Amino acid sequence: MTIKLSVLASNCLLCGDFTKRDISLCKACEDSLPRIEHACKQCGIPLENINTPNDLCGQCIQNPPEVDYTVSLFHYENPVSYLIGQMKFQQQLSSAAILASLLDSEILKRNSDMTLPDAILPVPLHNSRLAKRGFNQSLEISRDVAKQKKIPLLIDQVSREKHTEAQTHLNKQQRLKNVKGCFKVLDPPVAKHIVIVDDVITTGATTNELARLLKAEGVEKVGVWSIARADIGS
Repeated sequence: MTIKLSVLASNCLLCGDFTKRDISLCKACEDSLPRIEHACKQCGIPLENINTPNDLCGQCIQNPPEVDYTVSLFHYENPVSYLIGQMKFQQQLSSAAILASLLDSEILKRNSDMTLPDAILPVPLHNSRLAKRGFNQSLEISRDVAKQKKIPLLIDQVSREKHTEAQTHLNKQQRLKNVKGCFKVLDPPVAKHIVIVDDVITTGATTNELARLLKAEGVEKVGVWSIARADIGS
């Protein structure tokens, strides 16, 4: 199933005001979204300020993850969490359009010297969850940025072999065990620099497992782009 992300002029999904923009989000509501101002450049965890070597958090300094860099746009709180929930659980096409547009328009603003990747990998869904939801939200929010920046999408190269429980309430060791071996490379990518795209980074364990797998296949650099980052430990 492919979601068509373009929408006609409509009411803002958050405040209800009429908007002539291509997405159902007025400029005032977009400007008020809870942007992440400071974050660890490697794992993306929000920080109060940046005053550490290479702009890294203590965890990444002591135990660097497989992911080389992370750019997350917003804190995972209302109204961003509402928009994500509407997309994932209510199949709200206007929310999907908003999130895709935000990713496309803001991702390079956060790091203007960022080198664009050779390919984009949306985090794969397990077939059972894909069948229930009807679409992969990470793929849908990746489409616009891939199209606009002319970056290939990796859709069939990596599969999710194991259905995993939500990471939120698991401790660090449980998170690692939960995602261990849940992905499989079906067609090794030839790209040297890949960005993983997800809607929300909760713990970082899922994207780190994907990065580990990709690097085992010869990928040299793996980044992460996400709409939101939960304000919890990596």
